[in-house]
Amino acid sequence: MDFSESIKALSEKAQKVKSSLKTEEATKTALVMPFIRTLGYDVFNPDEVIPEYIADVAGKRGEKIDYAIMYNGNPILIIECKSYGSQLDEKTCEQLQRYFLTLDSSIGILTDGMRYLFYSSDKSGKHMNTQPFMEFNLESIDATLIPELRKLSKGKFNLEATLEAVSELRYNRNIKNILQKQLDEPSESFVNYFIQESYDGKSTKKIREQFFSYVKRAFGEFVAEQIDERLKSALAATPKKEETPVPTLQPEQDVKAMVSENEWQAYYLIKSILMGTVLPKRVYIRKAVKFCNILLDDSIRKPLVRLHFNGDEKLYIELIGANKESIPHDITSVDDIFTHIEAIRSTAKMYDLAKGILPEAKNF
Repeated sequence: MDFSESIKALSEKAQKVKSSLKTEEATKTALVMPFIRTLGYDVFNPDEVIPEYIADVAGKRGEKIDYAIMYNGNPILIIECKSYGSQLDEKTCEQLQRYFLTLDSSIGILTDGMRYLFYSSDKSGKHMNTQPFMEFNLESIDATLIPELRKLSKGKFNLEATLEAVSELRYNRNIKNILQKQLDEPSESFVNYFIQESYDGKSTKKIREQFFSYVKRAFGEFVAEQIDERLKSALAATPKKEETPVPTLQPEQDVKAMVSENEWQAYYLIKSILMGTVLPKRVYIRKAVKFCNILLDDSIRKPLVRLHFNGDEKLYIELIGANKESIPHDITSVDDIFTHIEAIRSTAKMYDLAKGILPEAKNF
């Protein structure tokens, strides 16, 4: 099994056990230690991996980092763990910063077992950069990051090469985040750029409001068209076993081919639950590899419910909490979703209130 396959296997295992993880120790055992093993390090060899590694900081003795991955007696990777689902916030980042400086480590990792945030030193070399240069999420694997992750594995780790790639990875991550924000909600400066480039008249308030919707729609369509072109190119390059032409599926047909009957039932049930809360046309279904997303406004930043119906004997759903955390619930049938009506409606309201949108009940 190659590295990419090992990561995907770890992701599948993580998806199955995550709802059972209630403590930090359980997270370490079920997710973090297998992650370290996947990188090729022997978690039972103290010459390679030391748990509870002592990292005394100023004014505090006996401080310990959860794991230190060693090379020639020195820590090259330090890992600070939190229980699955924990907020990986500034407070926990500050804790890792203290260890990072004390140990003079190369790379620091903050994780809840599913999300892995990678940090390096800042330009001065005296502090840890507060912004991660890479985030790897086992729940939704970014295939473009697998080669970067592999560079940190045993036998591949090269400090000089890693640090050279850090800046590019950090800027790449920041640019993608900016583009995603502009795709979801274009900023005034972003819209003004297109007004200047494509409109000859005076930029009035009315024109700016019109261009806001123009830019948002055009940007979304542009991304969709690029994806469609990639798919067409990939299909064209695939050797055909038969000469008989295969009809091209439209996006809506393609979704229907992937979504199971139970997932469709759940989708329509959730749309009916949200009647009077949001317009039905704003509720979308999107199939992922390991689950099915029910989204508001077709935005992955606005999940309403995640359906885990992929043929498992034990079905479950994930609801979204007030802090956008995932809350798993076991169900025995699709109808059990009715027991979570208020939670689903609250999630939809939360997204609209965050954007200053008033409840839509009057629109029906």
